[in-house]
Amino acid sequence: MGSLKQLLSGFLPGMSIPDRLEEFRGRCLLHVSDTPATFYGDLKRLVNFLNPSCLVHTGDLVDDLKLAIRPGSALLFRKRLVSLFRAIETVPIENVAIVCGNHDIPEAIRMAAPECMLFEGGGRVRMCGINLALGHSIDELTLPPADYNLYGHDVTPPPVCGGGIFLNGVLGINVIGLDRGAGVVETLPYPAYVDEARRCIRKMGL
Repeated sequence: MGSLKQLLSGFLPGMSIPDRLEEFRGRCLLHVSDTPATFYGDLKRLVNFLNPSCLVHTGDLVDDLKLAIRPGSALLFRKRLVSLFRAIETVPIENVAIVCGNHDIPEAIRMAAPECMLFEGGGRVRMCGINLALGHSIDELTLPPADYNLYGHDVTPPPVCGGGIFLNGVLGINVIGLDRGAGVVETLPYPAYVDEARRCIRKMGL
C-alpha cells in the first residue's frame, strides 16, 4: 500500500499531504476560508478523507463571485452554496460554524443550511471541546484571545504575542487535532488554482 501522500496526490492537485495526517482522521477540526467554487471538489474529497468532527469556514464562501463588487451575482451565489454544502455534507451540520464574509449573503446561508452556526461579525463558540474566537477578518476577533482564533479575508499575519493560537484560513487549510492529536495543528497549502480563482493574493482584502 502506498503512502498517504501518494494516495491523495491523484485528487488534491498541488497539495502536499503529510503522511501523519492520517492520525487526524475522525478526530479533528477543519478550518477553511475564502473558498472559490473551483475548490469544492477537492474540499469534498479532503472532508471525506479526514471525516472531521467540526468544520469552521471564516467567510466568503463563494469567493470567486465578489458579491460586494458585483451584487448581480446573488442568484449564482445561492446556487453555488448548494454545491458547497454538498461538499461538506458528511460533517454533522450542527458542528459546522460559518462566519459571514463581505461577499456573502447571510439570509441565503440560513436558507441553505438553517442548522449550522452562523455568525455575522466576530463571535465565540466552544466546538469539539475547544474554545474558539471566529471572525472573517482579524479585526473581527473578540478579545481576550481564545484558545484558537480563526479568521480569513486577507493575508494579515497573526500577532506576535497576546496569547492563543491564531490561524489564517486564507494562507492555508488548518487541521486542528483532537484527542490523541490535541494541540497539534497541520496547515496544508491550497492548490495553486485557488489563489488564481480568488483573482489576487488578497493583499487588499478583495
